[in-house]
Amino acid sequence: MSALDEVVRLLGELSLADDPKKYLSDLRTLMASLDPNQQLKLLRGAELNILFDSLNSSDGEQVELCVDVLNYLLPLISSQEAVERFGDQLLRGLAHPNENVRHLAIKQVLQCAESENGMVTLITQHSLLLAVINSLGDSSQSIVKLAVNTLVALCGQQTGLNAVFSNECITNLQNIMTKSDSARFNVYECIVKISLLGDMALGMVSNSGLLDRLTAEVTTGDVLTQLNALELLIPLAQSPSGMKHLLEGGVISKLQYLLSLAEADPMAAMLMPGLVKFFGNMGQCRPQQMVDEFSSVMLMILRLASGTMDLGDPILQIVAIETVAHIGATAEGKSALGKFKTEMDEVLDMLGTKIRMAPSDQRVRVLDALSQLFFLNLEDHTEELLQLLELWWAGVGGVSLEKVIAVARQPFMDLHCTALELLNSLASMPWGQRLIFTEPGLIEYILDRSTESVKEGMEAKWNIVGTLVKSHTSAFPYPEGYVGKLTKYYNEGPFFVEACMEVAVEGEQ
Repeated sequence: MSALDEVVRLLGELSLADDPKKYLSDLRTLMASLDPNQQLKLLRGAELNILFDSLNSSDGEQVELCVDVLNYLLPLISSQEAVERFGDQLLRGLAHPNENVRHLAIKQVLQCAESENGMVTLITQHSLLLAVINSLGDSSQSIVKLAVNTLVALCGQQTGLNAVFSNECITNLQNIMTKSDSARFNVYECIVKISLLGDMALGMVSNSGLLDRLTAEVTTGDVLTQLNALELLIPLAQSPSGMKHLLEGGVISKLQYLLSLAEADPMAAMLMPGLVKFFGNMGQCRPQQMVDEFSSVMLMILRLASGTMDLGDPILQIVAIETVAHIGATAEGKSALGKFKTEMDEVLDMLGTKIRMAPSDQRVRVLDALSQLFFLNLEDHTEELLQLLELWWAGVGGVSLEKVIAVARQPFMDLHCTALELLNSLASMPWGQRLIFTEPGLIEYILDRSTESVKEGMEAKWNIVGTLVKSHTSAFPYPEGYVGKLTKYYNEGPFFVEACMEVAVEGEQ
């Protein structure tokens, strides 16, 4: 009897078996021995309901064996066909107590939703769609993630969007939100991702009332709830349509007001990390708008970063420093920050102090912030920006290139690599290249591969070399011979090792 015939026999006898586990174990072994054509032939011709029925057991080993067999079979057909043929079984699977069964079912449904024809098939099976929505309340975050991805995929098409935001589905979403705080925020995460699909999707979400519930959470409830809601609103603030919705709904004004209360209200101060992060992300996307419309917010963030505003939380200052760097990561952001000369001078002086005196974990974060502030893409090189950054570097209190090199030579990999990253940022500009080449021994250190023993360090040095090679312009001519050395290093890659030849010495045994 061939292996294929044996599989067919085992499937036929499985329904009558007193010990399904033995049959399932044999099936799993035999399935692995079939070639894909045999497996597909089996799947087309065999009655597989018995396999799904075998999932209905309290015996965990039996369920796992059955999942293994189905994982061999289901990928052989399209997910659309799987939903059409086994829709009822997948529906039961989504409510199964075993997480692996739920994962098997939701994976098939997601793959179906990701194809246009499959999406049509899925929304016609209304019970299955409702079960996917119910999965937003699952105890497993991996199941929740797949459910969110399924609903977002469906909403990529107008027909799917209409189905997900039908009255019955909205009611179902609202019911899920009453299960627990985590379930409520799973729904919020899902609707935010759907809102980012476009104006039509944002309109449907807004009309459902669910987005208003999320924005209301920002100003009501406990601090943890407010911080979680703020985190979810960040992607909306980065989207033009989402930002417009938040502005017109008065959400940005409320957040700005909360920020203004921080110095006098301890409860408002607890929201500061989330508020600072929110406005920082907004500022990176729209730095000019931050200057024109929210200059008071910018001033508060800069004051927090410089320490001239102290709310008694040293970590909040680091968050503010990172926020300033986040805003200044782009050329437009650097120009916007340049308009706050006095405040930026104070921030830069504080950054220098932190590098010299702060604990190691804070020094790493400050070095990373400086790397963002001082990196400038070649296409953004303007005389104004280059001069601004050179002035900024002179204002980093008490920190010379020699100090950065001293940090780079330390054996602590996090400090070592962030210091090298800062050198990489300086290497992106002609005045930074001049500093690097005129600092005694620095370019030789950069070209010395022997100082690096781990992957991160090797890559960090290679990045510096790559930046020097790619950013080389006539604005600063490199000393004779170094262009070739740098190009050779870069072309050899980050992990190049010089070959060593053993030479036999006469008389050596």
